Amino acid sequence: MLHRLLFAPLTGCLLLLTGAPAFAYYSKDSYESEVTFTSMVEIAEDAPDFLLLPSYINRQLLYLAGPLQAAPKKAAAKNDAKVDVLGKHRDSRTGKLHVRYRYTGTFVLDNGLQEVVKIRLPLNLDEVWERSSDSCFSWGDKYRMAYFWAPLNKGCPLVDGVDYFTADGVIVAKRANTTNTAPAYERLANGNGEIRIVLTYGADDDKNGKSAPEKNSDYNAANYRSVRKFLLGQGFSVRAMPVDERERECGNAKPLAASPGHVEEFARKDGGRRIIVRLFWGVTNIGEDSVAFFCMVKEAAERGSVFLYAGHSRVGLLDLTYMGEQIGAPIRLNHDQYQIYGFFGCSSYSYYNLSYFEAKASKADPEGTKNADIITNGITGSFASMADFSIKTLTPILNWSARGTRATWQQVMNSYSERFLTGVNGDE
Repeated sequence: MLHRLLFAPLTGCLLLLTGAPAFAYYSKDSYESEVTFTSMVEIAEDAPDFLLLPSYINRQLLYLAGPLQAAPKKAAAKNDAKVDVLGKHRDSRTGKLHVRYRYTGTFVLDNGLQEVVKIRLPLNLDEVWERSSDSCFSWGDKYRMAYFWAPLNKGCPLVDGVDYFTADGVIVAKRANTTNTAPAYERLANGNGEIRIVLTYGADDDKNGKSAPEKNSDYNAANYRSVRKFLLGQGFSVRAMPVDERERECGNAKPLAASPGHVEEFARKDGGRRIIVRLFWGVTNIGEDSVAFFCMVKEAAERGSVFLYAGHSRVGLLDLTYMGEQIGAPIRLNHDQYQIYGFFGCSSYSYYNLSYFEAKASKADPEGTKNADIITNGITGSFASMADFSIKTLTPILNWSARGTRATWQQVMNSYSERFLTGVNGDE
């Protein structure tokens, strides 16, 4: 069975170059640590100092992910890096002008990496693209983008020391994984005794997201159908949610008619508690075709207890402010409700980690972790694993509600069938 990858182009995505607090973390196959290395990138002779960071350093760091995830022992960078510009330097051999800088930031690292992680970055950002063949990308010409740049691939003509350089990223300040922590099950229910869950499945190919999921050949449509079958097997009743009802609840200024997606609502009663699950299928990209999805995010953020996203990562472009602007109604996370977020896409560890904790933060919870836990992937996952991820994340919640059993976060993370440096962040 073909495993389609979860990715999206890196156009316009820059690393956040600010420090950030450390959060509790657990993963079966990885851990967090601070990593530091010294880098350099070729610059134009007349490059002004104020352009060194946005036009050269940030652009170079877009290539960081590719070699890290292409390595036998993998790693990924969180968007919390601190960059210290060390100055300009002219290579005495080539005469080329470079800017040198020191990078310090949080990585999630394969357990097999303990002292050093190899960093490979291009030197000339324009020439390296021209000199790279399709073999220089992890998945060939179809996925020819910085996120999949892999200069060590067989057949890649790039030369170390000429087209790119290799540096030792020193692993310092390792952080111990948490032990025996668990979701705050008792706080999942809202004041009405409801646990509200939103599950979203974005089409691998956007055009497929405009058709119903029942007989849809899209990779993620099969996952939608699997999770639907799972919920029915758990004793849920189901109804289709009409578009006009979703529009009224969302309060959006833009109608959903052009690309409404498909939403079903499942309900189950456990004693005095109700579980409501909304299951979405459709387009989860940027732009107007994704307004129905943005409304589901609003539902999860403002009224939900659990939100699980399965689809392309969109490299951080699916942020709350942007989505609120698209639907004409701001999206505000509920600061009083404990929530679990799960993002199963390419390196959601980098893209949907800090920003959601920041949105959750309040005076009583300045880091946003007391009322939120966030599950992320460190590296590229596959559509073939999405149903497994969803079902094994949901099952402990449903079991607790029905029978009072309390699976730990360690048990949940360990239950996933495949490993993508998947971990839970903020599990205090």
